[in-house]
Amino acid sequence: MTLAAPAGTADWVRHVLATHWGDAWGGAGLSPLTVGGAAPLTHTAGLWRVGAAGGDHVFKVQLNAEGARPEPFHPLKQRILAHCAERGVPVLSVVPAADGRPAVRHDGVLCEMSPLSPGARADGGREQAAAIVATGLDLRAALDGLGDEVADELARVHLPLMVEEEHWPAALEDAERRLLPRAERGAEDPWHRAAARVLRELVSAAPLLRRTELAAGAGRPAVVHGDLHVHHFLLDRRAAPRVLAVLDFDNLHVADRLLDLAWTADTALLACGADTGAARDVLAGLLASGRRRGLLRPGDEVRLMPVLMAHSLPVIVDIAKDILDRGVLTPQWLAYFELLSPARRLAAHRLLAGPPAR
Repeated sequence: MTLAAPAGTADWVRHVLATHWGDAWGGAGLSPLTVGGAAPLTHTAGLWRVGAAGGDHVFKVQLNAEGARPEPFHPLKQRILAHCAERGVPVLSVVPAADGRPAVRHDGVLCEMSPLSPGARADGGREQAAAIVATGLDLRAALDGLGDEVADELARVHLPLMVEEEHWPAALEDAERRLLPRAERGAEDPWHRAAARVLRELVSAAPLLRRTELAAGAGRPAVVHGDLHVHHFLLDRRAAPRVLAVLDFDNLHVADRLLDLAWTADTALLACGADTGAARDVLAGLLASGRRRGLLRPGDEVRLMPVLMAHSLPVIVDIAKDILDRGVLTPQWLAYFELLSPARRLAAHRLLAGPPAR
């Protein structure tokens, strides 16, 4: 039996819960998930809060079919989560369906459920940034401990491409030659101004990207989380902040292992806010601890931000295309521009690598 309610609606979610997780789950309290009263930062999934007797959970509905991972990914993700949990990384294991599957498809839509963490995203401060760094390093150490067979298996699982142009040099050229001039010509429009601002930041970062060795194979490939931004660290923000959960392992893939360390550095800088002294100290601590634990080699500090900027550049350019070419004006785009800010990452590079040689 297929319920007539549209996919992603509350009635549809209740039916999926009852069908695949059991009647008790289908009868649990259900409401859209909010973070600090606002919708979570996602444009590809619907997130629901499920109020069960054993504690609140998050039910995720992959509304964008293009963003769904193929079936072999989900048990592999569960194995990686279990590996990280065994090594002390605070991750949220998936709650399997009644038949044991970690994720199910209903009406062709991918769904999964996990416990709801009581933590909140960082709201600023040296201690919160240091907690993010400590957990980011622990996660990288855990992922480095996965066997080669896991990386080989993950490399065979398709990672959906969510951008029109994934090759960063081509995306950068389009930004410089076409998109930035177009955005600046429409300066009276706030969307054009927002696109122009971030595209100018990209152009300012271009010299660093082009002079850094980022060719395929230049880094050490490994399993990476790939998306360790500030919304994916949930903290206990009391007197001694600590990370309660690292979220969203749906972008697990094989890439330069420095990507996760670069994300951690960038997220720590964002958490420091305007306190540049704290940012300098926290990033220095990341380098010192990373080297001591064998997670960073000499010279890696120079590659960290270029690796991250090259990774994010196609996303920034594609959002600019949504605004300028496709007329897709989604409020989340402005939050993504802030999250992926090339200007902040240039500042992080200066703190990590020191002033450029003369």
